[in-house]
Amino acid sequence: MDRRLKEWFLELAGILGWRVDKVIDAYRLAQRSVIIDVRDDGREIGGLRLRVPSESRDTHYYVSVGPYGAKCTCEASVIRGEVCKHIVAGLITWNMISVIKYGKWLELKGIEWLGNRKKDNNDGEKP
Repeated sequence: MDRRLKEWFLELAGILGWRVDKVIDAYRLAQRSVIIDVRDDGREIGGLRLRVPSESRDTHYYVSVGPYGAKCTCEASVIRGEVCKHIVAGLITWNMISVIKYGKWLELKGIEWLGNRKKDNNDGEKP
């Protein structure tokens, strides 16, 4: 893994309040995911949809990520409104396609929905 990707993962972990190993788990999920659709306007990748495998069940979840929001069909996302590993796998895939095709890294601080998640300790505060 190159230095820039490690830095991006560390920044992502910091924004999410996750340990970096959980981000690495999402990266591994991204590698096993199937891309369904990529929103590409010829200048940048505007988001994507993908099918992400469950880590604990014999099923898949469907994820959509873009600049204005993210959705996943898993329980953590649907019921609790959390940014789950599947959404992070989608975010990582979105970034990788953007870097490969256009040489552009996603600016994580510019993705507002990423910072507007529920905190893991359920104290109701927003970061």
